[in-house]
Amino acid sequence: MPLAHLDLVALRRWVITARADLAAYADALNHLNVFPVPDGDTGTNLLMTVDGALAQLGDEAPSDIQHAAATMSEATLTSARGNSGVILSQLTRGIADVLREVDDDTLDGHHVAAILSRAARLARDGVSRPEGGTVLSVASAAASAAVAADAAGAELAGVVDAAVAGAGEALIRTRTEHEVLRRAGVVDAGGAGYLLVIEALQRVVRGDGGLAMSPGSAPEWLRISLDSAAVGPSGVPPDVCASESYDAGPAYEVMFLIADSDDARVRSLKQRLDALGDSLVVAGGPHLWSVHVHVDDVAAAVNHAVDAGRPHRFVISRFADEDRARARGARVVAIVRSDGVAEVAQAAGAEVLRSATQEVLHEAFAGHDVDTIVLCAGAQIRQEVERWATGSAYRTRLRPVASSSVEMIAALAVLDHEQPFETQLTAVQDAADTVVWREIVGGDSDDVVMRQARAFIDESVPRRELVTLVAGEHVSWADDLAAQVRTAYPHLEVQTVVGGAGEPTLTIGVE
Repeated sequence: MPLAHLDLVALRRWVITARADLAAYADALNHLNVFPVPDGDTGTNLLMTVDGALAQLGDEAPSDIQHAAATMSEATLTSARGNSGVILSQLTRGIADVLREVDDDTLDGHHVAAILSRAARLARDGVSRPEGGTVLSVASAAASAAVAADAAGAELAGVVDAAVAGAGEALIRTRTEHEVLRRAGVVDAGGAGYLLVIEALQRVVRGDGGLAMSPGSAPEWLRISLDSAAVGPSGVPPDVCASESYDAGPAYEVMFLIADSDDARVRSLKQRLDALGDSLVVAGGPHLWSVHVHVDDVAAAVNHAVDAGRPHRFVISRFADEDRARARGARVVAIVRSDGVAEVAQAAGAEVLRSATQEVLHEAFAGHDVDTIVLCAGAQIRQEVERWATGSAYRTRLRPVASSSVEMIAALAVLDHEQPFETQLTAVQDAADTVVWREIVGGDSDDVVMRQARAFIDESVPRRELVTLVAGEHVSWADDLAAQVRTAYPHLEVQTVVGGAGEPTLTIGVE
């Protein structure tokens, strides 16, 4: 049955689910990123922004929804990356603002409509030169549809369903409404990310679980974008953003936070930065603001910031350097034991091998002059990879990561093909290392295996947020176990992967 209200547990699940969805689609969003500049990082920026909120919620562990919303709002503001991340931070500010005004511990459909309206207005107000056919259009459409549903008497689920439908239709229209997107034949990447976040709320309200990206399928906005571009092996267009250039725009992206200021000084700062560059977005207030702008004169931007208050946490990037970093990206190979996990790896853009014999490894890696991350679905697979790497004359770095299917799935969730080798390796290794896991091999009855699984999960869930179940061949009760876990621990996100032949009876990962 759908939720009638959002409470603290549901809010946490929304953030966790949104993070999982953005991780699943980060690579696709990066490749669709052609506006405001084709820097191929929208998916990464949105994921990093939500990561900041999730990490802060985990560190502070707020005990009430108002504290959680305030924490989330500040965390997304301070961790916001790029134009899209700053705009997304306005959604969390809308949540915090509405909760503060209603002074309640739950949110109903009327409140969610108010949140989406507040977020759309704040986002548009924060952009110096708002344009149609962008994430702003998607946010406005979600808000308008939610308000209309609320006025018609819809409850929470109906309001959220309407918001998702409105945002989805607006996202499809961005492909024809904005000239840059029309030429590229793709939807707005930031708008797609915003839709994913609203869809994550829908999944929480409706009680839907599972992976964000279903193997072998793609949403309409991605399908129509793929139809307009050559499709690479990962299922996303490899060079959409390469069709545009930075030549017509500023060379640097500048982001910073500013404190010890006020609305008047921030307005003056916006006017100065708008005259200096483009892609200006300012979010936050009344005590802390996040600023994002593209400029050629970095020193002038910094000086204007100093005049407006106390700027700090500067992040300055040169687009040409990011191009070279992306060119040094890693090759990612997943060595799997089952068809089900292979589908997950392929959806995340990894190459897939189904065997780890020395002959197969030599054929796959010998002669390749590129740094490689090898995700291993089992301890024996990892040992074989390490043995081959030790005995070979491989000229570049080859690093095995993970020793189980669930660690591999966790690593795949943070995979970002646009990042250089070192950044990717750190991210996937950290993700795999956070997983507490256990394999249960068949031989006992289904009831015994389920009891063993529940006992392990019960021991492992404190301060954890995600449970992954990988089912082996002839396992028909994995969904029943997932339902039991969701009922016992409403704050957990539970995903089930039907691995099939090659997997142990059940592999459990808790992270």
